[in-house]
Amino acid sequence: MASISKLSIRGIRSFSPNDEEQVIAFCFPLTIIVGANGCGKTTIIEALKYSVTGSLPPGNKSGQSFVHDPRSLGMSVVKANVKLRFNNRGNQSMVVIRSMEVTQKKSTASFKALDGIIRTQDPNTGERVSLSHKCTELDKQIPALMGVSKPILEHVVFCHQEDSSWPLQEGAVLKKRFDDIFDSTRYAKALEAIKASRKEYAAQVKDLKADLEGLKSHKHAASGFLEELENCKDQISQFDDEIQRCHEGMEKERETLAEASAVLAEIQQFDYEVDSKQQELERQEAVLASQKDMMGQDDMTGRYSYDELKTMLRELNDKQYGNQAMRELIDKEREIEEITRGLERSRNVANELNAKKGKLEAEKDAYNLLLKQRFKVMEEIHKAHGVECDLTQTQDDDTLTQGTAASRMSLSTLFTSGGTTLGEDITISQEDVEAFTRALTQKELSLKTKLNAAKERHRSDEDEMQKEIAELLAKLSAVESNKKRIEEAKREALRELEQVKSNMSSSYSRVRKADVEEARRQAADLAKSRDQFNNDPRREDIIREFKVLEDKLKSLSESIEQDTKIRDQLRSQSDAQAEIDMLEKQAAQEFDGLKDKIRENSGFLSANGEVVRVSEDDPVCPLQVVKDNIRQKYETAEREIDRCHKTVSDLRSKVTEKNALLTNHKGRLTQLRLKANQLDHEDGPVQKISRVVNALVREQRELVDEDEIYPESPPTEVIKFISKQINELGAVLKDEQISKVVKRIKKMSKIACPCCTRDFVSAAEYKAFQNRMAELADEDTSELIRVNQAKSKETAAVLSKLERWRQTISDNINSYNEFSNINAEIRELETHIEAEGDAELNNLKTALEKEEATAGSKKGGIQSLAEPIRGVKNKKDELKRNLLGYVGNDSRDLKRVERDITESSVAKEKAYLEISKLNNEQKSLNEKISRIANQATAAEKNARDKEDSYNRDQIAMKRQDELNELLQKLAVEETSLDKSKHPLHAERLKKESNRDSMRRSNEIEESRLGDELRSFEKDALRLQEIVDKIDDYIRSNKEREMEQIESRLISNAGMIKEDEAKIERLKPEIDLLKKQVDDSERQKTKIQNNLDLIKLERRVNELTDEVAKMVDKRGLMGAEEAEMRCSKAKAKYNEYKENKTRTEGRKQGLDEQKRMLRRKLKEPEYHDVEERHRVKMIEHETTQIVVHDLDKYYDALDKALLRYHGMKINDINKIIRELWTLTYKGEDITNIQITSDQDSGGRATRSYNYRIVMSKGNTQMDMRGRCSAGQRVLASIVIRLALAETFCLNCGVMALDEPTTNLDYENKRGLAIALAQIIASRAAQSNFQLVVITHDEDFVSMMKQELSSQTGFNMPERYYQVSREQGHDGRFYSKIHAIDWDEL
Repeated sequence: MASISKLSIRGIRSFSPNDEEQVIAFCFPLTIIVGANGCGKTTIIEALKYSVTGSLPPGNKSGQSFVHDPRSLGMSVVKANVKLRFNNRGNQSMVVIRSMEVTQKKSTASFKALDGIIRTQDPNTGERVSLSHKCTELDKQIPALMGVSKPILEHVVFCHQEDSSWPLQEGAVLKKRFDDIFDSTRYAKALEAIKASRKEYAAQVKDLKADLEGLKSHKHAASGFLEELENCKDQISQFDDEIQRCHEGMEKERETLAEASAVLAEIQQFDYEVDSKQQELERQEAVLASQKDMMGQDDMTGRYSYDELKTMLRELNDKQYGNQAMRELIDKEREIEEITRGLERSRNVANELNAKKGKLEAEKDAYNLLLKQRFKVMEEIHKAHGVECDLTQTQDDDTLTQGTAASRMSLSTLFTSGGTTLGEDITISQEDVEAFTRALTQKELSLKTKLNAAKERHRSDEDEMQKEIAELLAKLSAVESNKKRIEEAKREALRELEQVKSNMSSSYSRVRKADVEEARRQAADLAKSRDQFNNDPRREDIIREFKVLEDKLKSLSESIEQDTKIRDQLRSQSDAQAEIDMLEKQAAQEFDGLKDKIRENSGFLSANGEVVRVSEDDPVCPLQVVKDNIRQKYETAEREIDRCHKTVSDLRSKVTEKNALLTNHKGRLTQLRLKANQLDHEDGPVQKISRVVNALVREQRELVDEDEIYPESPPTEVIKFISKQINELGAVLKDEQISKVVKRIKKMSKIACPCCTRDFVSAAEYKAFQNRMAELADEDTSELIRVNQAKSKETAAVLSKLERWRQTISDNINSYNEFSNINAEIRELETHIEAEGDAELNNLKTALEKEEATAGSKKGGIQSLAEPIRGVKNKKDELKRNLLGYVGNDSRDLKRVERDITESSVAKEKAYLEISKLNNEQKSLNEKISRIANQATAAEKNARDKEDSYNRDQIAMKRQDELNELLQKLAVEETSLDKSKHPLHAERLKKESNRDSMRRSNEIEESRLGDELRSFEKDALRLQEIVDKIDDYIRSNKEREMEQIESRLISNAGMIKEDEAKIERLKPEIDLLKKQVDDSERQKTKIQNNLDLIKLERRVNELTDEVAKMVDKRGLMGAEEAEMRCSKAKAKYNEYKENKTRTEGRKQGLDEQKRMLRRKLKEPEYHDVEERHRVKMIEHETTQIVVHDLDKYYDALDKALLRYHGMKINDINKIIRELWTLTYKGEDITNIQITSDQDSGGRATRSYNYRIVMSKGNTQMDMRGRCSAGQRVLASIVIRLALAETFCLNCGVMALDEPTTNLDYENKRGLAIALAQIIASRAAQSNFQLVVITHDEDFVSMMKQELSSQTGFNMPERYYQVSREQGHDGRFYSKIHAIDWDEL
């Protein structure tokens, strides 16, 4: 169980935020805290309440005044914290820490609650664990850890003094407090939530039932669609087999066609080779004739053979290779080529050398410029910094090869001469530059030495001056320190002197030694009298009598409570008996009504073989017989009704299914008509095919007499007809083919005409035939070719039109087939809807209405007979059971029980009167003891005070003399120090002035020397950069490289001139050699042409023989047989293709129907309908169960709330009655109690109104506004104690802040007695803690006396006193001190 152990406070209200924490440890079972008004006692209650609930005190909603005021400390921010060590309801020690701060701004202050901490110890490892929480989380966790609700902690356990009388406040405040304590609002909201949930689920049940019916109809319709889908799949599978068979046949015929086509292609290729050979022969003959014409007289083929010409050509070639002119020509050409390459190389070398020479000349110009810059910079350094050294002067002219004249001179002489003599340049040697560099280094070292020496001298002078000033400052500091010490000692002595004077008593009130001895004697006498009263034996007798009377009261209370229950039971029995009598009369009336009902239904009963006979003497048995007979009939009728219901349900299902199927068929019919209209519109595929067929029929009728195509012909037949026409028209010969045929005829006509096989009569006829064939074979003049070309143009136009028509039909044939299938399906659906739909639906509806009427009539007739008998019998059985339940083992009647209750109440009142007398007697004894004890305590305190005052006065007088003497000594010493201070101060100012002037002069000198050094270093660096560049040029040896380049240029120019002269000498020789070589080449070409002519004649003869052989072979290749096989294969292939196309069209229609069915099944109303029906049915059943469960929960919670509320109110009132009797000592109010009245309204909006009523005699009235201030305080304390006793089962802590406010002595005494008895009775409880905060020391003394008279517990070792004490900053803060209990 929960309890509190220790509390520490810092920075709360009057507790200091800077000093150490004020700690209070709570004792078991009692902790008393005393202190004067305004010392901070109530702050302890506020800190306890804030630590466990986070609630601020009344009137401190913003929290600024809860923390110590920053303005009183002169600070902008003040932080405060409260720490509480407590044991949770699991008896685990925990610490809660709450921190806050107040920030003072210009005119306002802001309060901020910081994050809280819960610290505990891990039971397994023993380690300390700290968890940080937000304030709102902490406000919820701490009450849960203590096992008490937050309203109980706020309004009962740690109730603030200003809010302690809340039980007697206005009704709205009281209702809110009690609703929070009983937690009624939360449970009322729970009832409302349950009711709202039940209503919501009931509405869901209705909606789910409607959805379930719809899903059931959709489920049946979806089953029909699935069956149609399976049939479509079977037919599609058959069509797939047929398509596969046609495909296999097409593949077989395609192979046969490929073999025959390969043979034909081979023959055609052979024909092409023959034609190629023939053409090549003709071309070679033409070339041969042309070559002979061109050769003319150079033709030597008649005079020389091929071998002889070959020999002549070889001799010419050999003569050429041995020709001296050719060899010399080749050698000369090679020589001149070699000279040209050398000349080109020389020119390239000359270009490269000229480029390098230009670069070196530019570098030399830059070098001369650097020399001049070096001389100028050296002159500037000499003039600016006075650098001196001896130089060797060298005067140069512009010739590099001439010598130089040198002489020695100083820099001053050189630079004053202007640097030039008669326009000649002055050159400075490397030794001169090095000498000048050494002079620069010496000059730089000299400047640095001068600067460092000046700095060192200045530093030494300033250190000496600073040392003297430091000595003066040390002397002045010592004087000031001594003076401050003397002043502090004077202030301390004066403060102590004033304090001594204030603590000393005045001369007329000063205590003498005789006064101290007299006070000791009086205290001893009063202590002796107190001990005599405390040892009075009557006090123990009164306690024993109290014990006997309390046992008697307890026994009487139990007896009255038991008798009250018995009385209530007996009274309820009398009501039940009266109700039984009333029901018997009602049963008689209903019996007459039953007989009338039986007479009305006699025909129905007779028809069922039943005769009802009832009598008034014993109606139960006949009614039971009738009931049994009717039950059997009823059960039979119920079975018949169930059968009818089942039939009705089946019929409803069929009606729903038929409706769904009919709706589906009508929807399908609408979709098909819409689809048909889309296909048959003006630009649709059906109209396109119709226009093509009509045009084809018109053209067919114009050309032939018999019609092969009609307007009603299917598209497949039209495609076959168009393909046939295209094949016939496509067999048109090309111009090349006609020319080849004519040429072949010409070649075959050697003896007879190849067409009519007639021999030629003469050579003229043969020649005429050959000329005619040549004209026909010529592509430019042939009549056959012209006629064929005209016919080809006409045929191409017809073919283009037929191809366009065939493509149109092929593109739209699937849509046409779909249109045909749609029209067939539309006709089928219209027939089905007209024939079966409406008639079968009307028949099912008629059967359904008939079965429902039959079931309703049977059910109504049976229920009308069974219901009255069942109602009367059930009611009588219930009343008999209730009557038997009330009968117990007690044999007393109602009057005897009421008389016993009255006697017990009288005895209880007598016991209360005896207790009151004993209370008065005990009160009188206690008052005497208290009065004597108070007098003795006061006397002892007076004696101690006088003795302490006497001792303090003696010590103070002695200390006053010592302090006066000390002040005189300090004044003399202070005067001496003032005299020695002025000379030291004047000397310090003089030294500081001298130091400052010396610093300024030193800074000027150092700045001058530093600027001179920096300027010199800058010039030296500039000179060094120029010298480095000059040294780089000298080290690179550019002059020698220039000489080498010029030498190479002169040599290379000579080589170029020599090569050009050689080329000019060789050119005439080469021209002469070329003329001699050209004559031999012309002879060789002539012989080679004769050789080529002989080869051409040989090639013509070979081609003639090859053509003759190929013509003979062509007749043996079997072209006619291959053409026949190819034709048959094409016919079978087209047949298979047509059958495949027709089957694919039918399959496409079924595919479309299958897609339509699948789309239909994927529609929202049919998609996954079986699963949705199952889920919806489960959801409907479970929702119905939820509604029934919510009804049960609502009734159970409502009854539990009523029972809990009444039980708690009774327990609280019982405790209040006992405590009021014990504490209140007045005679006007006998008892107080809490009454609760229920508001009007439904159960879900139930709430209670609370009142505190008091009993005056037999009259009850509202206590608010009718009681005194003391009665209000006492009643509030009693009610809080009762509430704590009832609700604080897990927490035994109770705090009372100023409980004796407005109480007189008697009621104060009664409260002390009640609290003592409560402490004694609950001392055995390990976690019981009572915290009493009061300023009334008399009440504390009463508590001490009453507790000392009780047994069974240990007295607390100490109590706590809160006081305002002065802190180290001179301000007064609240302090807590633990004081031994014996000193109280």
